[in-house]
Amino acid sequence: MMFRKKTDVGSEAVALESTGGLPVPEREGKVKKRINKEEIVGWTLTGIPILGFLIFGLIPLVFSFYISFNTFRGLRLNTAQWVGFDNFGKVLSDPLFWISVRNTVLVIVATILSLAISIVISTLLFQVKRGKKLYQTVFFIPYVCSMVAITFMWQWIFNYNYGVLNAILRSLGFIGENVNWLNNEGSFIFCMYVVLVWGGTGFNIILLSAALTNVNKNCYEAAELDGAGVFTKFFKITLPAISPTVFYLLITGVIGALQEFSRFQVMAPDGGPQYAGLTIVFYLYRLLFNAQGGSDIGLATSVGWILAVLIAGVVGLNFWGSKKWVSYDE
Repeated sequence: MMFRKKTDVGSEAVALESTGGLPVPEREGKVKKRINKEEIVGWTLTGIPILGFLIFGLIPLVFSFYISFNTFRGLRLNTAQWVGFDNFGKVLSDPLFWISVRNTVLVIVATILSLAISIVISTLLFQVKRGKKLYQTVFFIPYVCSMVAITFMWQWIFNYNYGVLNAILRSLGFIGENVNWLNNEGSFIFCMYVVLVWGGTGFNIILLSAALTNVNKNCYEAAELDGAGVFTKFFKITLPAISPTVFYLLITGVIGALQEFSRFQVMAPDGGPQYAGLTIVFYLYRLLFNAQGGSDIGLATSVGWILAVLIAGVVGLNFWGSKKWVSYDE
């Protein structure tokens, strides 16, 4: 049964037609008008970040691509001269650039080592019944502290004349004379590995601990009934279950390693012994702010684009390889 009911609201009459109690929608014109207002508001709100990206992201990106094909005298843009691919050729033929690439690869290895240590520590912490939050907080402290301040602390620890490390080793009888940790290539790389691994585990442990809480405990119980040992449960249950988190930490860690700069620049402002502290970004920084007045924006920008290609290649390779070891719940 159909019926029509009219109700006056102010000066307008709203027609309601009900079939089984369902009201008739408002006139099409009013609905379209309301939708248009909502669309305008929506496009306005979404346009703000898009405009910000265009001004501070896309336009500088395109402009930097143009800059990389020019040469400049100092930091003055009005001295631009088109040189084509000469900047890229100079960078790729510079021995210091390849030294910086080698050092950056060593940083990537330190990042992977830090991730492996984080997996072991978070797995052990997962078994702890009391004081787990305290241990996680202790491991996380280096991550929230100032990177520059932490590096200065380590620089003081490794100092040749009054460093804490030399004092402890000398008091224990391990060394007779102070070791010049930061002025030898091998020992400098070892010191930087200590700094990188120590500072990189905290964030990883927090995320991995959260991932471990989501592992199905029934899988462990079933594995124990089948007689599985600790290592079998770790490699067959734990590691596959947290592999998406491990993959995320690997990707972000490798990208961060390719962009490593602050710790090396603070620890060795001159590049370190035999340039052992010269990373790719540090190399770019030295080109851009050359104290001898040989700064060249175009040359430095070309290094940035080479680094961008390296990051894209490494990330793409990681995503391709992840299909073989990362397991996602269906």
